[in-house]
This record gives sequence, C-alpha cells and structure tokens, in this order.
Amino acid sequence: MTIRTSLSVFLATAVAALAAACGSSGKGAAAPQSGKSDVMDKMMGEGMAMGADEGSTFGPLEVGADWQTYTKVNREPVTSPTHGGRLVDTYVNDVGLAAYKTEDQPMPVGTVLVKTSMEVKDGTPTGEPGPVFVMQKREAGFNPDHEDWYFAIRWESPPERWKAKVGGPFYWRSPSKKVDYCWQCHENYDRFLGQVPADKRAY
Repeated sequence: MTIRTSLSVFLATAVAALAAACGSSGKGAAAPQSGKSDVMDKMMGEGMAMGADEGSTFGPLEVGADWQTYTKVNREPVTSPTHGGRLVDTYVNDVGLAAYKTEDQPMPVGTVLVKTSMEVKDGTPTGEPGPVFVMQKREAGFNPDHEDWYFAIRWESPPERWKAKVGGPFYWRSPSKKVDYCWQCHENYDRFLGQVPADKRAY
C-alpha cells in the first residue's frame, strides 16, 4: 500500500468516526448513536495540546453568562453522547425560543443556547459540574461556512481525574481552533441544532 493510499484510508476512517459520533445520517439526524461519547472528550484533550490562540484565554463566561434567565427546554437531564456522555440541560434565550421550538424556522440573530452539563462516570452521575457549552447566532458574515454560529466551551472546575488531560480550567470560544469540533458535529443537524429528544422536551 502506498503512502498516499494509507493517508487516504486514515482520513476516511477519521471522518467516518466523527460522523458516527455526531449523527451519521446527516442533516436532520436524530440523537447520535450511544457508545461514542469518548470522541468529544478525546477532541477536548487534543484541544489542550494546541498552543494558545485568540479565544482561549480563561476568564468569566461572556456570551451566555445570563443563562439562568433563559428558558429550560428539557423536562429532565438528557444523556448526550456528543457532549462526552454527560447529562445536559439546555437553555434558550427569549430571542431564539419560539424558533427553537419549531422544526424548520430560521434561528434569529442574537439567539443564544447554553448547555450545562453534569459528569457521569461508569454510567452513574457524579454530581460534579461538567463543561458549559454555548452557541450564539451572529450577524451574516461572522462565520458564513457554518451558518454564522459562534461556539464556546468553558470548564471552571474539572475533576481531579480530568486534570491530567485538560490541565485545569479552560475557556475556548470562536474563533479559536479549539472549538472546531463543535461545528464539525453541529453541521450534521438542521439549523446547526441538536434539539432535545422529543420525549424529553418541555415544550
């Protein structure tokens, strides 16, 4: 097998693994297959290995800091394979709430979605807070290749078992390359949204 063929096989395998983790049936995919929760955590670890860049300085949450005033759109925590198998709660601000509740209405500029998460170890919730995940719909031209969505992930207090991998608190947000895996996954969904499963919705 030539070097070029080997590289092609490797890239195809990597893309297939990412697609499987994020919903392999493409746009409009339902919840991803279980058993893929390690992909997100692996990519988070790889992000820590990257050098510092614009959007990776730790600090207070910027976009979505007022998430406690948003509407919680799930009735109970949802196990999310694409967020490391953690239990997540999803909050949507007033700007985007009505559109979020539909299946196809465009998300208005200013929409903010925040997912808070809880750590799960060996299938059991630990009670430890996981990362906070944020999306914001920006003005046309902000990120045209990805429907102008801004992404962020912030983890203020990683548990001890995580510190060897992530090194401590971190806060990554667009345009940092460290959040590329966010859009790589979300682009598999209509409107870039992975909505709450129908049986867990609070609407």
